[in-house]
Amino acid sequence: MPQGILTLVDTNRAVENIKFDFEDFIRNELGLHIDGSTPSKSNEASGVCNFFLRGHCWKGSNCQYRHLTPQENMQEKHQRNVQNRMQDRAVVCKHWLRGLCKKGEQCEFLHEYNMKKMPECWFYTKNGECSNGDECIYQHIDPESRVKECAWYARGFCKHGPKCRNKHVRRIICKQYMFGFCPKGPTCPNSHPSFELPISNDAQADGQQEFAQDGNQNRVQQSSFQNSSQLSGQQAPGYRPLEEVTCFKCNAMGHYANKCPNSKSGPIIPTIKPIQNK
Repeated sequence: MPQGILTLVDTNRAVENIKFDFEDFIRNELGLHIDGSTPSKSNEASGVCNFFLRGHCWKGSNCQYRHLTPQENMQEKHQRNVQNRMQDRAVVCKHWLRGLCKKGEQCEFLHEYNMKKMPECWFYTKNGECSNGDECIYQHIDPESRVKECAWYARGFCKHGPKCRNKHVRRIICKQYMFGFCPKGPTCPNSHPSFELPISNDAQADGQQEFAQDGNQNRVQQSSFQNSSQLSGQQAPGYRPLEEVTCFKCNAMGHYANKCPNSKSGPIIPTIKPIQNK
């Protein structure tokens, strides 16, 4: 092989000696293994041995998995499900506060006094004030906090300017992220800009307007079809003939009460002729 020519193996060996400053952060803080090695099973939390659950494990005490009875395994799964359910609960159960919740542990809301996870105050949301003031146990959420952040402004430019109905939040751009890598990740206090195009609110409004126009056209066509069928004397299937229909407003036959032509002039009272004695 001529001298001065590097093969693929030589280049790989040369790259192995290169080390970046952020590799220690990735290994220690994030717990990722970027060198291709896998963590040993002795350091990991081992699972339950499926063979022992069925009755026998031929490895005995040398098995790397835990030997639990089916009852212990079911209890552990139940506790794990309860813990996961408790972590997912974000709002305190309003029925539990009154002692009226019948779901118990199966309730999808939180059963504990946590002031940060209390339900929203209905009076403050509707009226803008609450007579209980600071003593109210429910959350008083500021209406301005409900306004969403403008995705176009976060990307770099918003054509609506100060008239935009969303919030324009000013942030300092992260230089490390712009250079290619930020070790703080999503916890970085600076802005990590996204170059993806957000969905425009105008496009959504246009789609809703087109849907409304299509619905109006369908209703107009349906009403015109019904009017034409009534004018032609055709009765829709499933209804009685108009000759057998009696209007309860004017006691006349031939039309329904919701389309009574005599409703404005008042009901027609039938006259009763006196019986003459012969």
